[in-house]
Amino acid sequence: MALPEVATEDASPPSAIRAGSLQRVLGPLGVSLLTLSVLTPGASVLVAGVDVVHHAGTGAALAFLLGGLLTVIFTMSQAELGAAFPLAGGDYATVGNALGPRAGFIQFGLVLFGTPIFLALSAVGVSLYVRTLWPGLSGPGIAIAAVAASAMIAILNIRTGAKLTGTFLAIELGALVLLMVLGFAHPVQSLSILVTAPRAVVSGTLATPALGSLVLAIVAASYATAGAGQAVYFSEEMHDPKSVGRLVMIIALLTLTLEFLPVLGVVMGAQNLPVVLGAESPFIAFIAERGSRSIAILVTLGIIAALFNAIVSGLTCYGRFLYSTGRDRIWSGSINGALIRLHPRWGSPWIATLVLAVSAAACCVLPLNAIVPLVSFTTLAQWVPLSLACIAGRRSGATGTPGSYRSPLFPLPQALTLLVVAALTVLVWSDRVNGRPGVFAVIAVVVLSTLYHAFVLDRRAGGWALFSTPAEVGLPQ
Repeated sequence: MALPEVATEDASPPSAIRAGSLQRVLGPLGVSLLTLSVLTPGASVLVAGVDVVHHAGTGAALAFLLGGLLTVIFTMSQAELGAAFPLAGGDYATVGNALGPRAGFIQFGLVLFGTPIFLALSAVGVSLYVRTLWPGLSGPGIAIAAVAASAMIAILNIRTGAKLTGTFLAIELGALVLLMVLGFAHPVQSLSILVTAPRAVVSGTLATPALGSLVLAIVAASYATAGAGQAVYFSEEMHDPKSVGRLVMIIALLTLTLEFLPVLGVVMGAQNLPVVLGAESPFIAFIAERGSRSIAILVTLGIIAALFNAIVSGLTCYGRFLYSTGRDRIWSGSINGALIRLHPRWGSPWIATLVLAVSAAACCVLPLNAIVPLVSFTTLAQWVPLSLACIAGRRSGATGTPGSYRSPLFPLPQALTLLVVAALTVLVWSDRVNGRPGVFAVIAVVVLSTLYHAFVLDRRAGGWALFSTPAEVGLPQ
């Protein structure tokens, strides 16, 4: 495949920057495997779920159920937009096409900020579980090495990547099934107690978790179950890109089921609650309590495989995101030209993927208890532009067209999303240590994105417009 031309002037029209076309080689199964590998139910439960358990204790299963149901409602807008605009730019391209370039650019800023932190979360998770087997190893060193190894796989042909990630996905799902079996085989807590009287380790003793802690747990669980919309990033490589909306909703419901049941099994089956709930890794503590050391080692290896798979798939997915930013001329001419280069053999945006890997590796020095709240609230904030864009798109006739995915009960899910995000923001703000930094981060990203759009992009000769439109990438209108 020939390399695309490189633009040297920012002021050139979008048509002057021609990215090589991504290859349409994926069907629904391939996209589903890649998407599930990106959002990785195993990593979501076993890494982000650690934060949920620490905040909500035995209420973690309820937090996952409520957070997951909220995510399903939130995802309806994302699915409708993705079906109307199946573009490799994902959310920023769909929002930009429905609501205008500035709104799309704010969404871009939120995704750009959260992506390397999201990838670092999985890498830090790798180090956490590797060090349960080999305690003397360096945590940041393991995390950075995991990102580097993942990047080498992520630049391969996407069909090869889908097969590899599918294998890893099967391993991580096996680990989740084992958690369910161990918990449901010998339940200790009743369902009614888990709902009406959750208990968490507070200052070293079992107590009822505070309302703020429960809210943070629901926000973290909503983040952990989110990600079905990442299928849209692969839509330019789908044989039937318009079907991506329905596929997104199927993946969202499947993710909720795959993550809720293992957490329910753990909180129902845990006997020594102070030890399990207060452990650095409650899930490993639960396995050690219920199973043999051999089983604990086996599950730990499965968890490591799941987390590694999440990094590989995340780099594959969001490498397309960075590729799209170059195509949309967001950066200077030379940077744009580099990001849109496709590998001559594998057809992947390899430079964009490696740039993303470097930024993710830099975030690996952050502690886990700082990463989860930060990325959770950033993800929550992204639902606001998506909901507004869905409303605007439906009113203009750009989304929800006959034969395409239509959000049911429109505009109730969109209105509910906006209300829930507003309410959760108020409650998260009340937590000065864990919640408020995430709110400040989102405000800063929105302000900086708005300023960059107004004073850099809008002031270019000829203005700035999204290249990522269905017409530009050859999709039917």
